[in-house]
Amino acid sequence: MNNNLVGGIIPPQPPIQAESDVHTLKSRLEWGEPAFTILDVRDRRTFNEGHIMGAMPMPIDELVDRATASLDTTRDIYVYGTNDRETAQAAQQLRSSGFEHVSQLKGGLAAWKAIGGPTEGIIESKTPPGADDYNVVARLQNHAENQPKGGESTADSIKRGVSNLKDNIQEGASNLKEGIQEKASNLKEGVQEKASNLKEGVQEKANEVREGVEESKASRPDDSNVRS
Repeated sequence: MNNNLVGGIIPPQPPIQAESDVHTLKSRLEWGEPAFTILDVRDRRTFNEGHIMGAMPMPIDELVDRATASLDTTRDIYVYGTNDRETAQAAQQLRSSGFEHVSQLKGGLAAWKAIGGPTEGIIESKTPPGADDYNVVARLQNHAENQPKGGESTADSIKRGVSNLKDNIQEGASNLKEGIQEKASNLKEGVQEKASNLKEGVQEKANEVREGVEESKASRPDDSNVRS
């Protein structure tokens, strides 16, 4: 049985590139794809004012030590800084330290905000959300518009995912039913066996009591002999 019930719903993503545009990252975030990390290498004050939602603060002068201590070297990492030069410098530091899948986020926070990507921070919290921030239809349309042409459409991908989910649920229900029936059968057999053993035990005890009573009567003196 396939335990990943959503395995067919999230569209597969291509291998991470040395440079990525913000649409690629936004697509992965919107689909809830796991196993990647966003690093913001600007100074902490600037980070606190506003950053990409979910990004981790790792100032560039602390980057290698902190990343090595907290991240797996095979993890997908998107990194951005104050400008593209700082971003490239941070990416190179990570690659030189053994990180295998590092991508420079082109345009950084400014490009991210330009496409309505979610942000957080002291200043960003005062900025009203974009018109499509909570609009699922708009997000799906945006995802479809930014996918390579000629591939599977978003609608087809969702249909396929729903079909896979339905099949997995049906398979899980069938397995659960079989498991319950097997447990019930085992329980029934166990109860019957215990009832049979109990019956035999009761009969055995009854026979022992009866034999004891008969032995007691046989060994008791005859009343007529005692009177004479």
